[in-house]
Amino acid sequence: MAMTTAHYQQQLAALLPPGLALMAEDGSELATLLAALAAKLADADARAQLLLQESDPRRAVALLPEWEASLGLPDACTVGEQTLLARQQAVVAKLTDAGGARAPRFLQLAARLGYPGATITRYRYHHCEMSCEEPLQDIGWRHTWALILPAGTRVVEATTESGAEEPLRTWGDTMIECVIRRESPAVSTVLIAYGGAE
Repeated sequence: MAMTTAHYQQQLAALLPPGLALMAEDGSELATLLAALAAKLADADARAQLLLQESDPRRAVALLPEWEASLGLPDACTVGEQTLLARQQAVVAKLTDAGGARAPRFLQLAARLGYPGATITRYRYHHCEMSCEEPLQDIGWRHTWALILPAGTRVVEATTESGAEEPLRTWGDTMIECVIRRESPAVSTVLIAYGGAE
């Protein structure tokens, strides 16, 4: 908790040497000087507290542009105007991503971008040792996988102010699609499914 001007003024008055010459009585010039110094110290203390908050990108507001600039954000996957929360999530996702091509990494990326509870389905091509009940998929499916995002996908519906050429409803999240496709191995094909359906 930041110290107030009154706290600093009391501390400054307590540091004065004892005696009648330097008594900080209310309304005196010395009390006015101590009040001015205390205000500056309280302001510096409040800024230090704010700096502690801004050092965490999940809560940063004033220093969020600095975080973004140091990480190269917004990048090619950023489309349109982002909310403050989306910008903070993008910074955290970039800072905490350790790389790799394993399924847990992509689930962590999805969670950091606002989709906790996503799942991954891996596809395999059908061969003679598989049962007849399994799907018939050719060899092209061996490097295909799907990221299945939970229900509650962002849906944008047309309004009376929408243009005649605009669709009545769109869904999906271009940012997560871009990030997942950018980060997925070049040899693989990734499908993104919304609402838990494949």
